[in-house]
Amino acid sequence: MMKILEIKTKGEKETKKVAEMFGREILTLKISKAVAIGLEGDLGAGKTTFAKGFAKGLGIKEEMKSPTFILMRVFRIPRIKNQESRIRHFLHFDAYRIDSAREFASLGFEDFLKDAENILLVEWSDKIKKILPKNYFLFRFKHLGKNNRLITLFA
Repeated sequence: MMKILEIKTKGEKETKKVAEMFGREILTLKISKAVAIGLEGDLGAGKTTFAKGFAKGLGIKEEMKSPTFILMRVFRIPRIKNQESRIRHFLHFDAYRIDSAREFASLGFEDFLKDAENILLVEWSDKIKKILPKNYFLFRFKHLGKNNRLITLFA
């Protein structure tokens, strides 16, 4: 994977804004397969905050909660006027409690990847690298003290 971008954020609000912009941008892509996004970083590094902002950028109005205890949540992406995106579903996964990629695969992850109407965002994606597609977006989060974060995008 190649480093594409590094952004420093100062607090949750900025992290959400970065994610929201990325969410809006994803909807402009002309794609023929599902979009996979991995989030990596320590506990409290900003992964769930990013996921919330990303969902907002997709136009999702529902409250976002981390699916740590249920492993996966599915959201319908509303159609936006003059938008040509084929993407209709946002699947938010949390692999924190997963012991192996095989266990995660049993959720049907690989089937979800086959549907071009899906965006799959996985918190703790480093735990399931074996089943991630060859081409995906990876965001790494690093604490820089207090509320500051370094977010690095790889693709």
